[in-house]
Amino acid sequence: MPFSPHGSCSPVQRFSQCIVLIGASITGLKPDSAHASKPVEFQSTFMRQMDTHDIDAGALALKTLSNSLHLTPGRYRVSIDINQTFFDSQEIDFAANQPGDELTPCLPQKLLNDMGVKLDSLEQSDVVLETCVDIQRLIPGATVQMDSAKLTLSISIPQIAMRRDIAGYVDPQRWDYGINSAFVNYQLSAQQGRNDRTGQDNSHNLYLNSGLNLGVWRLRSNNTFRSDATGGRAWSRAYTYLQRDLASVHSQLTLGETFTPGDVFRSVPIRGVQIASDMSMLPDSQQRYGPIIRGVAQTRAKLEIRQNGFPIYSTYVSAGPYEINDLTLASGSGELEIILTEANGQVRRFTQPYATLTHLLREGVWRYSASMGRYNAPFYATDDSMLWQGTLAMGTRWDSTVYGGLMGNDFYQATTVGLGKGLGVLGALSFDLTRSYAQTNPDNSQHNVQGMSYAVKYGKSFETRTNLRFAGYRYSTEGYRDFNEAVRERSADQRFRGSRRSMLEASVFQDIGLYSSLNLIFSQESYWQQDDAQRQFQFSFSSRFNTVNYSLYASQSLNDDEFNERQFGLNISVPLNFGRSTTATYDVRQNRGQLNHRASVSGRAKNSLLNYRASVTHNETGQQSAELSLGYQAPFASLGAGLTQGTDFNTLSLNASGALLLHADGLETGPYLGETSGLIHVPNIANVGQLNDSSARTNDRGYALIPYLQPFRINRVILDTAQLDPNVEIDNGVTQVVPRRGAVVKASFPARKVERILVSTRDHHGVALPFGAQISNADGLVLGIVGQAGQALLSTDEGQQIIYVRWGKTSAEQCQAQFDTHSMPLEQGYRVQDLVCR
Repeated sequence: MPFSPHGSCSPVQRFSQCIVLIGASITGLKPDSAHASKPVEFQSTFMRQMDTHDIDAGALALKTLSNSLHLTPGRYRVSIDINQTFFDSQEIDFAANQPGDELTPCLPQKLLNDMGVKLDSLEQSDVVLETCVDIQRLIPGATVQMDSAKLTLSISIPQIAMRRDIAGYVDPQRWDYGINSAFVNYQLSAQQGRNDRTGQDNSHNLYLNSGLNLGVWRLRSNNTFRSDATGGRAWSRAYTYLQRDLASVHSQLTLGETFTPGDVFRSVPIRGVQIASDMSMLPDSQQRYGPIIRGVAQTRAKLEIRQNGFPIYSTYVSAGPYEINDLTLASGSGELEIILTEANGQVRRFTQPYATLTHLLREGVWRYSASMGRYNAPFYATDDSMLWQGTLAMGTRWDSTVYGGLMGNDFYQATTVGLGKGLGVLGALSFDLTRSYAQTNPDNSQHNVQGMSYAVKYGKSFETRTNLRFAGYRYSTEGYRDFNEAVRERSADQRFRGSRRSMLEASVFQDIGLYSSLNLIFSQESYWQQDDAQRQFQFSFSSRFNTVNYSLYASQSLNDDEFNERQFGLNISVPLNFGRSTTATYDVRQNRGQLNHRASVSGRAKNSLLNYRASVTHNETGQQSAELSLGYQAPFASLGAGLTQGTDFNTLSLNASGALLLHADGLETGPYLGETSGLIHVPNIANVGQLNDSSARTNDRGYALIPYLQPFRINRVILDTAQLDPNVEIDNGVTQVVPRRGAVVKASFPARKVERILVSTRDHHGVALPFGAQISNADGLVLGIVGQAGQALLSTDEGQQIIYVRWGKTSAEQCQAQFDTHSMPLEQGYRVQDLVCR
């Protein structure tokens, strides 16, 4: 059954050929117990050739297939995977096993200990453990496999035999400072509005988070520019500091404007020097937050968050419930001020204290901080004297942690001691007491107060899927002041409400069934100088029925003018059968005794890069408004616009946010850069995506930003090659990086552009070249093998080239052909041409 010289084989012929090849493969691969060590051989006579060619013309190709890579005993540098996770690259000794057909690695005791294997459970003498450990014999279910072609040693060990404290550990020698670079994250917003009562209201805001990385040092700064309708313009700065890590003591050294840690005392802004533990340097099990801000907006509103009087976050939220879960804060506890400005000019303020049950530490783990500098006084403070603070926490036996701290300056001193205890099935509990001394009148050194404050905190997750995220109660005597209260009283700040008497906080989350959940947040504060108590609560219940999602919510939040503002509402969302992710929503809510109705449609388009929302609102007083907002995720930035038209007001808002990164090879743009980030480089290959961020693609020079990376951990950077141009070859689309905190690491992927050529090869008589003939270039590199009807698919460089074809050892069994890729026609990404081989 000869091949057609023009490549036109019938289905029957092709099926027969496949059967012959499969049979030949099975025959050649069938093991022989008497000759197990013999190399695999294929019978070339089963490859039917044309009558003009020898029957063994494909022997050369089959011989290549039978030659697999085998290593001899010796020492090799291999990549080690433990339970499908990369561990390290090391040199390992390999010896031949008893049958002699495979290599067995020598795994010493130290290496297994570094991997996290429980060596104390191995039933083997110390003498043997110091040489090589046979884990496959000692640990049931353990396996060791060596890929000699990739030089990869894969070790699988049951989790029960692994120490849990090793999870997440990365050798500090692999921590990467990254590249020298400068970057800036920006948030720009502009609003133009008109109100029949107040007239024109125009405002502009610019938020800049910038940084500079040089070697081991990192410079960070947060600046804000604001202008309003009255012509007022102001620059403000939240912080500017220089920082580097101290790996040997698992801490960060900070110089400049920063915040003291908030794990023992409330966080305080200072200008000075600080050394504080960085728990991220420890393995996962030895570590330990950013609060989630939730609320309800009546219209498309501007939301601003301030910490210690400094603006740290700004965005626009659509009408309805919102959730901010991407806050990055400089301290682990404190108080945030949330300012919500509605499209009609209405301003609502509320505060949200935040904290976590962070006192519990693993036995033997320490957390410490030492801070000294001048108090970075907010606008209301009149004193910027020197301030020092030191804290220490130590994990001890019996699931307990002892902690404490000292803090003071020339008018304030405080001492805290506390104990945290894990109670097993009962949860976790901590108790501490703080004694303070404060001079509250700067003009009278005899006007001093002192007192005590007692605090208890509790956390527990119940088997009923109830999560008591945080519960705490603090009681303070009349003479107690925390540092912020002492500063406000000394400065005669009008916003000083007096010293806090008690504070209660609780947060409960409950899963109900498969699709329902209930969330309740409550806080209450009382003051010695006032009779009323301030209460805040938020209640929400969400569920779904088939494809319909619905939620109930209620809240009571503080307001500058009214302390009993309540909101109740119902929200129903139904997916629609047109567009992409299109949803229709109806919600009704009661705010200040007034009932409001709103209907809206929202969705995404253009591969989810474009989002839109349109809504209409009506209330009981007859006021109506309509809103339209658009957002677009461009490769270089996030863009948004919104228009609101009401009965007596209208508002137009524009916003943009993005990032700029300057490095040795140029300037790159992107939507955002987090605290720790990366830079992808696929040299001169554009439009390559990445699975780490689906919206990012490489530019014309092959660069793209990685917005988020986890410091001191192995981060896999994976290219999305599913839609890669067929003329692009990337050797390996996956790499691993281990950045230090604040680093910008570069992940390079060697790539090249090639020409994909589909050639039909024939000899000078016009007969197709033999099936299985080998094609190579002038350097001897094998490019491919001739297939049926003389066709071959090759990947080669562009331009004029010569290829060599061999199907035997004699000169009559080889030929050469030349071509120029520039003259070949292009069909569906491939160059196509008939070649005559002479």
